[in-house]
Amino acid sequence: MEPFISIVLTGRNDEYGIDFRSRFLRTLGFNARELAARAIPHEFIFIEWAPDAARPLLIDVALDAIPQLRDEPRFKGIVVDRLYQRALSLNPKLEYLEFPAKNIGIRRAAGEYVLTSNCDVFLGRHILGVLEQRALEPRIVYRAARHDLKMGIDLSHLDWDMLEDARNLDGRAHVLKPPLMGGGTGDFLLLDRASYHALGGFNEIYRVARIGIDQNFVVKALSEGMTVRDIGGPVYHVNHHGSHRLTRQAYKGREAEAFYGNINWHSKSVVYVNRPTWGLDKAPERSIGPGTSALQFSWEAVPPLVDLDRIVMPSGSQSAVSAETAHEP
Repeated sequence: MEPFISIVLTGRNDEYGIDFRSRFLRTLGFNARELAARAIPHEFIFIEWAPDAARPLLIDVALDAIPQLRDEPRFKGIVVDRLYQRALSLNPKLEYLEFPAKNIGIRRAAGEYVLTSNCDVFLGRHILGVLEQRALEPRIVYRAARHDLKMGIDLSHLDWDMLEDARNLDGRAHVLKPPLMGGGTGDFLLLDRASYHALGGFNEIYRVARIGIDQNFVVKALSEGMTVRDIGGPVYHVNHHGSHRLTRQAYKGREAEAFYGNINWHSKSVVYVNRPTWGLDKAPERSIGPGTSALQFSWEAVPPLVDLDRIVMPSGSQSAVSAETAHEP
């Protein structure tokens, strides 16, 4: 059975982001169990970006920890050669190119709908109900408000009562405000696969920061006449040291030094046009195990270092303009 939804995640086994592995395994196991319980046809696509050859693949760790993922082809792993990090990054402080990695998953997803999320996010009960009912429409970017779970709470025996208990939440959920519905955007962007492809995935032109790339995708969707809508229920984020929410004050006044790049770029006022080969479409791919493949390095797959003729800057105070004004080189 073809998946109704593909869930695209990315990470690697070096605790990037602090305590990454345990957060990933906990949320993956929970979401996999709840999707299966509702018989929602799904697949997880995990992009292991530039892994350390001296460490076990996080893909293998996940399959060993959650063996039910092996029962059906519900988990697809893609390992990306470390040389792509060097070739694509335009900022030496960026140790992880999250959105080029997510584009790889979008490009290879089989689901009718694709959700790009993060490895420390629990899907809420309402969202699972929407997926179970297949109550989605094409050309609509669905967003979800994010609840941050309090740091230090015991998540080892998680259930719905614990997850939804307000005493375990770190304040109120983000309020999604039109037109961009910003706030934890990278945690939940759900759209039909055809529209993801029509937009060309996330911005691969601007590779100086990863912060703001998710919201810039929403700008691109609006520029193409798509709708952005609150799906009506939250996701739950495992709060952790090193998150942007907790570190942004530390970089105030020296934003250019941040490990996620300078937040003060024109993410809300430019529209990008990726090349047709976005998502490393031309990267040689080979199987390295059941359900797992590796993208080998090739310069043919790498976009130009500078590609600024594929960025449109709208005039005045517009937040989004039609990508049709962009010109081909």
